[in-house]
Formats: sequence, C-alpha cells, structure tokens
Amino acid sequence: MNTPAFFTGINYWASHASIHMWSQWNAAAVKSDFEKLHDAGVTALRVFPLWPVFQPITALRTPGSVYEYRFGEMPLPDTEAGRAGVNEEACAHFDEFCDLAEQYGLKLIVGLMTGHMSFRNFYPPAFENCDLLTDPTVIKWQTRFVRYFVRRFRSRACIAAWDLGNEVSNMDEVPTADHAYLWVSAISDAIRANDPTRPIVSGLAFSSLNGDPWNYADMAELTDVLTTHPYNIFQKNPEEPLPTMLPVAEPAFRARLYAQISGKPAFVEEFGSIGYLSCSERSEADYYRAVLWSCWSHGCPGVMWWCAFDQGGMTYAPYDWNNIGSDYGFFRADGSAKPIADENRAFAQFRAQFPFDPLPPMKTEGVCLVQRDCPMETLRAADLLARRANAELTFADALQPIPDAPVYFMPSISSNQAITRRRLVELLDKVRVGAVLYLSLENALFRWIPEMCGVRFHGRAQQEGLRTVLLGEEALPVAGGYDYEPEQTDAEVLARVGDRPVFFRHAYGRGTIFLLTVPMERYVSRLPGAFRDPDAPRYEDIYRTVFAAAPTDRIADSSNRFVRLTEHPVDAAHCILVALNYSDQPQTAALTLAPGWRIDEAYRGAYANGTLRLPADDAAVLRAVKE
Repeated sequence: MNTPAFFTGINYWASHASIHMWSQWNAAAVKSDFEKLHDAGVTALRVFPLWPVFQPITALRTPGSVYEYRFGEMPLPDTEAGRAGVNEEACAHFDEFCDLAEQYGLKLIVGLMTGHMSFRNFYPPAFENCDLLTDPTVIKWQTRFVRYFVRRFRSRACIAAWDLGNEVSNMDEVPTADHAYLWVSAISDAIRANDPTRPIVSGLAFSSLNGDPWNYADMAELTDVLTTHPYNIFQKNPEEPLPTMLPVAEPAFRARLYAQISGKPAFVEEFGSIGYLSCSERSEADYYRAVLWSCWSHGCPGVMWWCAFDQGGMTYAPYDWNNIGSDYGFFRADGSAKPIADENRAFAQFRAQFPFDPLPPMKTEGVCLVQRDCPMETLRAADLLARRANAELTFADALQPIPDAPVYFMPSISSNQAITRRRLVELLDKVRVGAVLYLSLENALFRWIPEMCGVRFHGRAQQEGLRTVLLGEEALPVAGGYDYEPEQTDAEVLARVGDRPVFFRHAYGRGTIFLLTVPMERYVSRLPGAFRDPDAPRYEDIYRTVFAAAPTDRIADSSNRFVRLTEHPVDAAHCILVALNYSDQPQTAALTLAPGWRIDEAYRGAYANGTLRLPADDAAVLRAVKE
C-alpha cells in the first residue's frame, strides 16, 4: 500500500453522523475531524461508502419477475453512473472527502462493499431477502458499482488501497469455500480491471487456516493484502485483561501468522477495546501503546484502531442495539481527546526522530509448522512460549515445502493428518543434516515415532485430569491428551510425570528430535493467567531446553519473563534492541549481553548498569555495539 513503512491509522465514520455521514454530508464537520486526527499522528483512514447510499436501487416487479431497477420511482439516468445504479450525489460527497484527506495528508483504504457494519447489515432495497454473496443478480450489481466507483476515483492520490468491504463474511452465509472464492474473485477482478495500480485488501476479520469459507489460502490468491481484526473480547481461551501479555501480543501474532504462511503482507486493520466495562480510558491507552510497540518491532505494516469518534450517543441502529458499547473512539463525542490519542501522537513523535525507520527486520530463531486443523490458540501459545524462552518464531504451512531453519516446532499435534508423508520426509531430511525438531502430542496418531524419537510405547490412555510434569526443579501442570506408557526407549529422558517419562531427546543423524507426550501448548492456551500471573509455572523452560540444542546468535536476554526483547541487526557490529514490558505493572529487568557486546545508546527507556526499568505496557529502544 502507498503508506509509510509503519502506519498508525484509524477506522473512520464522521463524528456528527457516523453511518449516516454520506446522506447527512457536512464537510465542515469532516474537516474538523481531520484536524484532530492529523494532530494525533494518524496517517491513514479506513473509510466506508455505505452500499445502499451509493447504490440505492429499487426493483420494480411484475408478477414473477423484475421489470426494471430504479432510484425509488425515478428511472436510472442514462449516464455511466446511472447504468451502474450509483448515486452521483454521494460520489460528489466522496470527492469532497478526498479533497479534505489530501489537504491533511491522510491516506485512504476504501472498503468498497460496505454491507455490514457493527452487527447490522445494509443493502439496497432491490436486494431485500436476497443472498448477498451468492445471488448472481446481486453480484452483477455489486460488480457494476465497484467498476464505476474505482474507475471514478482511481486518480485520487489519497487512495492507498481498495478494500473488498467491511468484514464481508458477516454480510451473509456462504455454503462452501468455493462460493466465497467466486465472490472475492468477481469483486477483485472488477477492481483490477479498472485500477491495476493499487493493492486489494481482504477486509476480513478472520481467515481460517484450513479449507473453510474465507480461508487464508484463497484470500491470498485473490487479494494482495490480508487483514485481521483481533478484538480481545471475541478471543477464545481465555479473555485476559487488555493491558496484559495475551491481548497485547495477539494483533502482531495474527498479522505475522497470515503474512508468513501466505507470502502476502498482512496488517491489523481493526482492533479496539469495545467499551469501558473491560477497561478504563487509561488502561485502554496503555494497551494501545503496548500493541503499537509490539506490532512495530515484529514487522507488522501498520495498525488501525476502531474507531475515530465515540458513537454511543447515536440513537439509531446499530448503535441503539450495542450494549457492548459504542464509545471506543480516539475522541469523545464532544471532540475532546482521550489518553489513547496522546499515545498515538507520542509514538509518531518518537519515530520521527528515530534514526532507524523503518526498523530493520527482526531476527528469528525457529519455524513453527502450521499443521492441518491446528487451533489458532495453540500456535499463539507456542509463539509466546518461544518469546519467553528468548527466541522468536516464524510460521510456515506444514503442507507446503518446508523452509530451512535451525529449529522446527510442531506443537500439540491434534490431527491425524497434521502433515503429509512427503512433507515429513522433507522435514526429517533437514533434521538429519543438523536441524532440531520439537513435537508435542495432543490426541493425534503420528507416524514413525519410534524411529524418529527413539521410544516405543506399550499403549496410551486418554486423560483429562491434571498431572504435573517435572523438568528439573520446575513443576509444570498439564491436562488433556493421553498418558503414554513407554515400553522401550533409547532416548534421553528429560522430564517425567511421577515415574513415567514424558519428555525425550534423541539424536537423529546430525540433528536432534524432542518429543513431549503431553499437550502443553494447547493446555496453556486455555489456562487463565498462564502469561499474566508472576508466579505462573515456567512452561517456557521446555522451549529453552529445545533452543539450547541449536545455539543462536542472540545478543541479549532479559531476566524478567514479562520484559521480552526483539533484535534488529543493522550490520555486523550494530543491533537495535526493542524491549517491551508485556505487563500492566512496572518491571525491572537485568539484561545479559553476549560477549563483546555492550549497550551504547538508549533512544527510549531507562537503562543503566545493565538494568532496564520499564513502566507498565511500555518499551525501551536500545542500540548494542560489538567491540
């Protein structure tokens, strides 16, 4: 997209009228909004030409068929817009809107098919009781609108990208993934035929990892940029307080996951607090600050808050319906700024003076293979466990060619079809020449375990109760999966439940394979407080054991499990360290540096005598040099 290397954007409806802004157009109100957003450091807006306002067609029927489409009782004009069923007055307002955006240097991501917004669906009167994503007549008129709108506005410099629409998967159900594919293909082709220069953004809240409708592979094939809308209140297993590790890490995790397994960019297109029962204005701002630093340091292209202005005072649907709250803007209804706007401004000011922007890419130490039918929460837990073990993972689809890496993770395997035979052979070939592989088991059968892992099992029994894994002095409670009874083992036993071995290390060629027979990641993903409580068990010690088998070139480590580091090499002798406090409490961390390295500058944060002090949900940016 034609935006800065990392952008801080916002989802925008005008403060005076929200979803009615196009039918109740007020250029002065929009101009005032843009002044506030520009002053707060916002650089991009996602905007929504509401479908029934821009294409307000009505179907006039004879018995059994549609005779004609009109604007109410008025025939469609004999113009290009009329033939597309498009309201030229609404387009004139959008032209004014673009003028103002260009005046304030704001880039626009335009959600073309906005037929869903805040739990209400919107559609032209002609399509009452129609299937909005599968009816061929509806799709014909949707493509007519898209062709006209894109062709009319493609010359506007402020438009950075075309978005399919706001969470189009919520407009209607589709029977299969192929139906979703055909809809996206029709809209994408209509965009590209009229503007091949700008990227197409998926606009989806969620893309499944498998073949379900709106899956990431189909979306990556048909669009240029993938999106995620990771609201904490809609997450599974568990919902945690906003300014703590799980919610803070989630947006960057989702964007990185989609980008790395698809090969397409992905960004956080929507996220927010959704009202003040789950947070205060202050804790909301703390959460936002931490997410900014997390996404920036992890290579996410940008973030967009939901939304610009409070909407709880609106008396019409959907705001009349939304008891989850509609007051989640950067600005209150009276236009006054909340603390979150100050945090955005401060972040923009830091980046304006920081000499390394864009930030050099983050160093990673291993690959997490995304198995077929692997729950998203399992992958998230693996990502956080690796981070607490002083490493960063990338993600790769286990059903695609296996990339080179020093360490591979297949966490809490839950499908008998987790990986194909041919991909497993590829993976084992990489281990045979020196890589490390970690497997943990949930409830799947997996081929070649005795040959790979050096252990044969007499049998297994399904378990739901809690049992405690002893890894050295560390006690790690785990539930679920199976108890496996070893019959013979040539592997080294690293941990046990009682007298029963559960964690093994075995040489495989020049490499190493670790096997954990309890579903640690899946259990941790559902355990409240696992990444929040200071005295939570140190599940990450399992991962530290694995990474120790493939020593990395990490420069620094933190003594504090809440203060985690990303490393961004500038050249062989200089590296930027970003230390983020994933806690809603102030934290102190001792930094251990590799031999020959020292911190020579703190661009942000209090660092002295090897100790870092961070406020809650805040970050330090340091430069390390090699002497």
